[in-house]
Amino acid sequence: MTTTFKIIVFYCCLGISFFSNAQTLDVWLQGTVSNKNKTTNKKLKNIWVSNGDTLVKTDKKGFFKIPVKKGQVLFPILPSGYGHSNTKKWWYNIPSDFDSNTKIEIDFELQEIQEKKAFKFLAIGDIQVGDTNELLQATQSILKELLNRNDFEFSIYLGDLVNDTPELFLPLKKLVDDIKQPSWVVYGNHDRNFNTDKKNQSNLFRDNFGPDTYAFFRNNVLFVSLNSITPEGKYGYKGMYQDNQITFLSQLLKTVDPNQPIVISQHIPFVSMKNKQDIINILNPFKNVLFLTGHTHTAFRNNIKMPSGNIIHELTAGAVCGNWWTGQKNWEGIPLSLMSCGTPKGYFEIDFNNNNYSINYKGIDLPNSKQFSVWLGDYNGEPLSPLSKTNEFYVNVFSGSDSTKVSIKLSNQDIIYLKKERITDPFVNYIKRSQKEEKSPDKNSKKSPYLRTKSRHIWKGVFPNNLEKGYHKIEVLIQDPKLLDIKQSLWILKP
Repeated sequence: MTTTFKIIVFYCCLGISFFSNAQTLDVWLQGTVSNKNKTTNKKLKNIWVSNGDTLVKTDKKGFFKIPVKKGQVLFPILPSGYGHSNTKKWWYNIPSDFDSNTKIEIDFELQEIQEKKAFKFLAIGDIQVGDTNELLQATQSILKELLNRNDFEFSIYLGDLVNDTPELFLPLKKLVDDIKQPSWVVYGNHDRNFNTDKKNQSNLFRDNFGPDTYAFFRNNVLFVSLNSITPEGKYGYKGMYQDNQITFLSQLLKTVDPNQPIVISQHIPFVSMKNKQDIINILNPFKNVLFLTGHTHTAFRNNIKMPSGNIIHELTAGAVCGNWWTGQKNWEGIPLSLMSCGTPKGYFEIDFNNNNYSINYKGIDLPNSKQFSVWLGDYNGEPLSPLSKTNEFYVNVFSGSDSTKVSIKLSNQDIIYLKKERITDPFVNYIKRSQKEEKSPDKNSKKSPYLRTKSRHIWKGVFPNNLEKGYHKIEVLIQDPKLLDIKQSLWILKP
């Protein structure tokens, strides 16, 4: 089944509910939203439809009428219990030659899906492929892993699908569409087309992946995607919401309760947005807000307190390309790409259950148990070393935040509590030294840039001075309100 578009002359007047910041426009488009299956095509009432600015609701016969202008993208806002009949093309781009003489009726076809109280979706940071070789690396790492997973409902790609190479949109979309679970895509600063003026830089993205501003409900959670990119000059940009983003979010949230769980996805971290206060003012009454972002190629979490006392939880999901597809390649030709915060390339799993959620980091081709790294030797030493002479050691918790507690239990049941520090990850420090000394990577691999970043999720501890020589079994315990408890045993060697 596909979304149907018919160009017809349509003269009847419709009484339709709508929110609008663009009511002065004299060009209108109309259509229907339907629930289509093998035998029937039932029109659906009270379904919101938007152009990324204005919101209108279908009447009792399933009809809507909305003001539009060139360059906008039209889409229905899925209610819970519905999905798109055609997950590969669920939107309608307003034609460049659209004018008041063009009469178009659109039928957005939806289908019923099962609602769940417990479900998992994936938050996927920058793929950022810059050429066909990097696209191949993506197919044999992140995309292959997703292609063979059956335990999630959908994924959200958090922008920068390409690296200023929009000609790769078409093959990348084909690969993403081959993954059976639906995907939603966010617009990033490297997804722009610089062969046009700044007003139209997002057109190729919209043609391939749909609107840069949209929303849908899934299992009674509201998901919203915002465009965080405002162009400056031909190549520049700033993290700023444009007026239509603010209007869209404001209108949409007037339709839901303050207890509504809300997940907002955008590319640039919320804490870095220049006019984030405008969004805080809108979100202030809401008690359960999660922001998902990318852009920084590092993973970190923030809690932003609003005037009401409600908290915005922000998860910056890192990048599945890691440090831009750089570093020593493995035997299959995939670069190490360790992020500058010490996190392996990967993505986040978000598990909702009765409107509450937990998060889990998933390194590509790594087991689910790989939630942290441990450095035992001298800080300027090498990996896989015995305990340092100072007995100091470091634990990097990839999902860690200021709310995370890290402790070590010794075999005699003594407990060591670690202290959070803002330092460069020791594994990243090792790679930096190796590159400077030209020990790695080899000539077939690319050196990693930006290795001075101080990680936001490292904890430092010190073992007792009376620790005897030899191997000691220890237990690492990591606790956080948004994580399932992480408990893992390992050995350390006291020389």
